[in-house]
Amino acid sequence: MAPHVNILKGDPDSLRECARLLESNELVAVPTETVYGLAGNALSIEAVRKIFSVKGRPLIDPLITHFKSADSAFSHVHAPEQAQVLASRFWPGPLTLVLEKMPDIPDLVTAGLNSVAIRVPNQPLMLALLQQLDFPLAAPSANPFGYVSPTRPEHVAQTLGPKIGAILDGGSCQHGLESTILDLREPQAPRLLRPGPICADEIETTLGCKVHTAKKNASGAAQTSPGQLTQHYSPRTQMELVAHGQLTSPPSTGEAFVLQKKPIDPSPNGLYWLSEDGDLKEVARNLFNLIQKLDGMQLARIVVEAAPPEGIGAAINDRLHRAAARS
Repeated sequence: MAPHVNILKGDPDSLRECARLLESNELVAVPTETVYGLAGNALSIEAVRKIFSVKGRPLIDPLITHFKSADSAFSHVHAPEQAQVLASRFWPGPLTLVLEKMPDIPDLVTAGLNSVAIRVPNQPLMLALLQQLDFPLAAPSANPFGYVSPTRPEHVAQTLGPKIGAILDGGSCQHGLESTILDLREPQAPRLLRPGPICADEIETTLGCKVHTAKKNASGAAQTSPGQLTQHYSPRTQMELVAHGQLTSPPSTGEAFVLQKKPIDPSPNGLYWLSEDGDLKEVARNLFNLIQKLDGMQLARIVVEAAPPEGIGAAINDRLHRAAARS
């Protein structure tokens, strides 16, 4: 049974209650099209400190700040033309841009860096809530730091429960993977910091230039954006990753094997799949939910087949590699 927490449906009274809590520097779990976020007033040091405390998140890991519109977002950063082009194409949507910040964004949000990660989410309830506020929302994933990201309200209730003011119930998240993060501090040489639902080739087509892949930050240094740590999104159960097409033997007792596509013979116990036909968008949408389910079954081991690397498969594999990493 989930710990007690106030789960609010998306009616006007619930939105007003969420707004009241946020205006009082309380935290609310909110739905986005990617994963559920743990939201607080991004301009309030008190609220931002609560986010780090509730998640157990290290201060070197900056937060993404969510805005009601591109105009609102760009009033808090130095936005080059490339940022405006991308916003016109992909916002509202699962693309986060890293840009030089204005002084009103607290350094605590940005791990002391002079840049901030911003986006406009594409989720009706989240946008409706933002419209009721006169401040943006810092909202990392609504889960204990390093654990599997939440894509349903019950995931948040199980892990954070009474530590937060409320959960705004928006149902299952559309994408199921965190946003793509693009560093635009050097506009002529954009760098992909985290793959996500919007693929690098879509960004390259929009900008008309090459998108580079960022190198890993030094251990212990402030991260340029969230999602760059080697171990992240990890279940408590031991998890292993195998190459696509290489998970062929049946699982042993106490094991779960996770395939990308439903097998011809799905009969062995312990066999699971992420999509009926291997559709990668469906795989992404189901990934974290299935891992959370398996993590609660007291298994000895979870073995997951990697996705084909094309398109959103790169983002799926990024999450799987980090989830299977051991510190």
